[in-house]
Amino acid sequence: MGNWFASPAALWLGLLIGPLLLLYMLRHKPIRKRVPSVVLWVGVAKAQIATSPFQRLQRSLSLLLMLLSLVALVLALSGFRIPGGEQRGVPVTIVVDVTASMSAFEPGGTRMDLARDRANDVISAAGNSPFTVFAWDGNLRALTAADVDGPVASGSLADLVAEEFGASDSALVRALGQLTDGGKRRVVLISDHSPGDLAGAWLVPAGNAKMNAGIVTASLSEISATEVDLFFGIDLSGAEGDVRVPVVLERSLPDATSELVDARDLTLQPGVRTPITFSGIKPGLYRLRLKLDDGLELDNQAWLRYSRLPVQDVLITGDAPPALTKATEAIQDAMGVIRLLPPGAQADRDTAYVFVDAASSGAEPRLPAAYLGPLAAPKGVDFGEPIEVPGAATRPTSSLLWRGAGSPDIRIPSVFSIQTGRYIRPVLEAGAGTAIATLTRDNELQDLLLAFNLDENATGFTGKLAFVIFWANWFDYVRRVREPMPRGAVTTRQTVEVKELAGRGEFQYGPADGTEREAGSPGRAIHFDSTGIYRFDGLGDTDLPLLGVSLLDAGESNLQLTAPFVYEEAVMSEWLQEFSGEGERRDLDLRPWLALLAGALLLFDWYWFRRRFPTQGQETPPSPKSQSADRGPTRGVKKNTSRVRA
Repeated sequence: MGNWFASPAALWLGLLIGPLLLLYMLRHKPIRKRVPSVVLWVGVAKAQIATSPFQRLQRSLSLLLMLLSLVALVLALSGFRIPGGEQRGVPVTIVVDVTASMSAFEPGGTRMDLARDRANDVISAAGNSPFTVFAWDGNLRALTAADVDGPVASGSLADLVAEEFGASDSALVRALGQLTDGGKRRVVLISDHSPGDLAGAWLVPAGNAKMNAGIVTASLSEISATEVDLFFGIDLSGAEGDVRVPVVLERSLPDATSELVDARDLTLQPGVRTPITFSGIKPGLYRLRLKLDDGLELDNQAWLRYSRLPVQDVLITGDAPPALTKATEAIQDAMGVIRLLPPGAQADRDTAYVFVDAASSGAEPRLPAAYLGPLAAPKGVDFGEPIEVPGAATRPTSSLLWRGAGSPDIRIPSVFSIQTGRYIRPVLEAGAGTAIATLTRDNELQDLLLAFNLDENATGFTGKLAFVIFWANWFDYVRRVREPMPRGAVTTRQTVEVKELAGRGEFQYGPADGTEREAGSPGRAIHFDSTGIYRFDGLGDTDLPLLGVSLLDAGESNLQLTAPFVYEEAVMSEWLQEFSGEGERRDLDLRPWLALLAGALLLFDWYWFRRRFPTQGQETPPSPKSQSADRGPTRGVKKNTSRVRA
């Protein structure tokens, strides 16, 4: 029975047939009528009194209709179905792109509106196939349950809106490859561009090529501790020639107003990234705007924040080697990002340490420290015997510390072997041993480990720019640990990470033009799902009142199909029909038809019998013969009129 009924327990409702029959046997609904005589009605009344209640059920069309309606309702509630009675098409998965470029305008609406229409076309062309609908915003977000009917899938499209951020095309290609499930499922991508090799998926384009200029990169270069340059990159696509665009740089003020910093005209070339630089910038939140009426307004502005980081106090313990002293003095004098404290000076919690003596081994200050072996070592690290290194320059490895261009000209004669069970991330390698490495703490801060002696004569560090760049980057990392909030642009949907720091409490953040605030704390990621300016409160000693967020990827500014493709509904329908008959058979669900039948029977019973037998208060009009009899000569005869209750 379970194969024929989805809810067999509902069949118990069929017992309602008994009460229905009882009501029909006991029914008695009198109708008041005015008649000229009661002679003929006496026999009718006696016949009704002598009739058995069961005889009232004979030849009752109303009762038959009610019974059929009740049976249909009971079957519908029990989920009556025919096992394997319906041939379904191959399952169809529809993926709708909802990234920022889908908000570009097209004739009659936006690309998002066009995508809804194209999705409905796919649902109509696929016939009785089961559908699964996803939205792509960097992740696949299910809009329906798996394998729903067409009307349910079509209804889910009404809630689709374009987001304010972009997404990775390579991630979309991988997701589409997983959805195809080895060819057992048809996958349709509705987007304004082709992300690459679709691996069997069908692209339904939503949009045409448009001219668009967009800000796709933003960064800053710290010339010194008090001077910075801002850099922006602008792409032009969809244009046949050069386009001259006015650009405006504004500085946002804490009172939600802005001041003009710079304005100029910029000539953009199609397919060429055009850079623009602003020098002599003071701390603040800056917004660059393109004053151009083009395809996508979201990428016509980008924010870039510059906050002056504090000069980092540095204390060197023990006797510093001459090479180390010269390097730190060069950074202090030329770049101004550090300030050397005299030996034995009183240090505070924001002082960076460089340990070079054995007395400092095992120390772990609040900020990351640099340990110079073999005398000084972090906790859990020991140095072994020195290892001779061939006379070749050391090579850098992938690290957040090394940002110099090319290979550094650093020669190390010998490296001390490192003995530790902790995770070591190499920065510079010399021969078979690690010359410089970072060690991650439990709070994700990284200490610096130098596994060699800084011998000025033997290593050749004197005058080597690479070593100075390396140390400047290290101290810059320590300074940024003190100021963990982002200083530059946020150009993608990737989260802004706030590194955990001891002594820094929770803060609040939210849109600058609103009153709602969310709670944040160091070590937790902050997610921005819309562009604009955010205000931060409760950050203590930091100078971050405002943060501008731009969440577009570079690909979102190219508002044209990356592969030539013309949408033809007939071609798509033909591709969908190639899979007809290959789907699985499923149970034929008769619930909606049974419910419709029950309603139709009830409606017919009400209409037909209410029309044939009028309700109380409606009197049958007199016949023409009775009217003429009333008007005839009946002089001297008294008319006998009575009221009879039938």
